[in-house]
Amino acid sequence: MKPYKIFLFLISIFILLFVISMAFPKDGIQIRNNIFLRFPDIRNVLTPEESKYADISEILKYHQEEITKNIEDLVLDTTINNSDSILVADSLKAEIPKDTIVKNEIKTKITTKTQPGEILQRLEYPNNNLETLYPFFNHLKNLNQSGELIRILHYGDSQIEGDRISSYIRNELQKQFGGYGIGMFAPVIIKGTNISMNLDLNGTWERFTIQSIKNGNITHKRLGALMSFGRFVPLNSFENKMYFGEINLYKSNITYLRTRKFKKCKVFYGYNEKPFIAELKYKENTLDAELIARSNQLSTITWDIEGSLDEITISFKGEDSPDIYAIALDDQSGIAVDNIPLRGSSGTDFTKTDIAFLRSMYQQINAKLIIMQFGVNLVPHVVDDYSYYEKQFYKQLKTLKGLRPDICIIVIGVSDMSQNKYGRFVSYPNIVKIREAQKNAAFKAGCVFWDMYEAMGGENSMPSWVHNDPPLARTDYTHFTWKGSVVISKMFFEALMHDYNKFLKIENIDH
Repeated sequence: MKPYKIFLFLISIFILLFVISMAFPKDGIQIRNNIFLRFPDIRNVLTPEESKYADISEILKYHQEEITKNIEDLVLDTTINNSDSILVADSLKAEIPKDTIVKNEIKTKITTKTQPGEILQRLEYPNNNLETLYPFFNHLKNLNQSGELIRILHYGDSQIEGDRISSYIRNELQKQFGGYGIGMFAPVIIKGTNISMNLDLNGTWERFTIQSIKNGNITHKRLGALMSFGRFVPLNSFENKMYFGEINLYKSNITYLRTRKFKKCKVFYGYNEKPFIAELKYKENTLDAELIARSNQLSTITWDIEGSLDEITISFKGEDSPDIYAIALDDQSGIAVDNIPLRGSSGTDFTKTDIAFLRSMYQQINAKLIIMQFGVNLVPHVVDDYSYYEKQFYKQLKTLKGLRPDICIIVIGVSDMSQNKYGRFVSYPNIVKIREAQKNAAFKAGCVFWDMYEAMGGENSMPSWVHNDPPLARTDYTHFTWKGSVVISKMFFEALMHDYNKFLKIENIDH
């Protein structure tokens, strides 16, 4: 082929590509879920935009101690495989991706810190009414006198899996107000995740969730406070034979030391057609065994434990299994904080369960505070209007708040989350809209709001967390590393204690 024909051919190809690039949808064509087909914008190729990341230097400076050393009272097992999967613990040495982003391109300033030594992001109240949290603050103040065990339920999406965020809040509250143990957890946890103790199962265990209701796999809606239950006998089994189920719990090296000193083990169960045997063991020694009668309501098995144990086994045997809603490892009094990850959830499924049953369980566990932390599952599905989500989320908050007269709710807003756009990681354009929908729903329902997005540094802050050394967020630009979860947890805890101390001062003045 002659040279001029080759030249004309190339020119025609470039013109065709230019026309396509101008006509192609700017945000690309969604193929499925979070996968988009995008055409390079010729304007970005010729004049690439400069990456502008949030300046988190004030955050790093304020939390330098947590970032540069192992956390107080926390032992980390550095032999654990470091994967970008959100399902395993961090080794704190996540690899920074070799992409086109320059690590030190930090341009945007955050303005949430107002005075030296002050917390970065405060709690926000409906009508600026601090009294919204007074019922919970009163329980904290009177814990020494009441001697009760009060429970905080921390619901969230994959951002809190592995007891991230919850564990720091638990440890700090227990140090200040008393309490030990990891709180409540499901007998069958989400596959691939972990809690603050190692958990192994033996037997034919099965997990039931909100999806089981939607799929028609169960005929009732009793999921309880953890939004799931487990069984060691197959559902609707007609075989007259004995089944066996065992839960082995032993110390983890990725935990706070207070979690190992629990003094009470409790099993929440119900609705078994036949009796079963429940047994508590320490290593190979049986501490207690009981024959449990049939039940058609929420019931509990309670074992008091003398001294601290770093390994226990709970075993069940019977022809029928109860629905086992939770195992709790707590102190006799003080604070219990439960980590309740609901993978894939946006926090809108509570009203699809048996509310009367949920109320009865809330009463038995003495729930005083709910922390709701959702949003990352909504972010990839970009729409113009999130009023539908605001209405759904408000309905959940209003329902949960009505379960007990003195229960308080704090909504933790969606975190920053990045998408790869033409080789640059930038915040999704809908995060602020989701955050506002959550805040509006919280205020309308009489709940408190804490803005995690602004606490992180706002727009384009996630890459700054990912590229920090050590990394504070994973290379999926969505989830925190362990150290990152400690930093963000400390911000939240300081905001909570700031207002609690303000409450104490007001109480002293009034009296």
